[in-house]
Amino acid sequence: MTSLLPTQRPLARDELGAVLAPLGRVADHWLLSGGTFSAVQGVELVGGGTVVVKTSVPEVRDIRGRSRLLGYEHDMLGAERDNLALVAGLGIPAPRIVLEDFSREAADVDVLVMTMLPGMAWDSAVDVMTPATNDRALHQVGGILAALGSVRGPRFGFPADGFRLGDDTWPGFLRRLVASAVDDAAAWDVDIEPRRLEAAVDVAAGALAEVTEPTLVHADLWHGNVLVDPQTGDITGVVDFERSLFGDPLWGLAGGETHASGPFESAKVRGYEAATGRPLAMGRAAELRVALYRLWSMAVQLTEIGPRGFEGPWLDGHRASLRANRERLHAILGV
Repeated sequence: MTSLLPTQRPLARDELGAVLAPLGRVADHWLLSGGTFSAVQGVELVGGGTVVVKTSVPEVRDIRGRSRLLGYEHDMLGAERDNLALVAGLGIPAPRIVLEDFSREAADVDVLVMTMLPGMAWDSAVDVMTPATNDRALHQVGGILAALGSVRGPRFGFPADGFRLGDDTWPGFLRRLVASAVDDAAAWDVDIEPRRLEAAVDVAAGALAEVTEPTLVHADLWHGNVLVDPQTGDITGVVDFERSLFGDPLWGLAGGETHASGPFESAKVRGYEAATGRPLAMGRAAELRVALYRLWSMAVQLTEIGPRGFEGPWLDGHRASLRANRERLHAILGV
């Protein structure tokens, strides 16, 4: 993806110079590919050293006045800053924040400056990796998700804006989250089958109530947010903590499989089990919860096509895959 999306606001050279002045002068800069939300840039500093600059998404609207931010996407850069601080001591290969600028003095967006991590994006490397090295990466993802589960939160939900989209209980949060997704879809004229989605929350309510402790979950740990050494399969970086939330660890295991409706990747489960020291219990309650989490994700993926300004022939297959998996998930829930 070479062109900018409507939500992406990279910094110009003079803005980069102003923000990065405490670190040094800008020698070169470039837009990093792969992102579909915030703008992310690589910056080389005079005298050596490279950093990553990530900007917040401005409150942009389309010609009909609709916000291009979905209901759960406000203050995500602030949430990423806070989440990265939480994981700093866990031994996870996550970026380290070296500078932040939320003053809006140099630019009209918030800015995080982070360390540049080594490695290759896993979604670009997966085809040149062997089954064994791909399984090794999956196993390590499971371990990383388990490590995140050691971090406890004060409430359930997304921590942005003081838990603006949060709740004291996990079922309460899911009801609020689904209601927000229904509102977003209605605003963008997308049919996410809202009545079936709301019915799914009702069916899963008892299973959701079994989650009583809000633990940190990387909710978007798909291959594009993982950096690897393609020769060994070792994970060298985990990025994009902006969508992390506090809730059910099963959400993290589901979060990297955005079009799935079956069991989790077995190597990832083995890594999770090895790190936690216990088998992953996937009874009926867990199955219902995972189906609901995936249904919400698919509703968001269908809706975000409009506000992101996605275009191209790939969209037909994308929508078809989401809808086919959605049917299988509804069958699991019986709605």
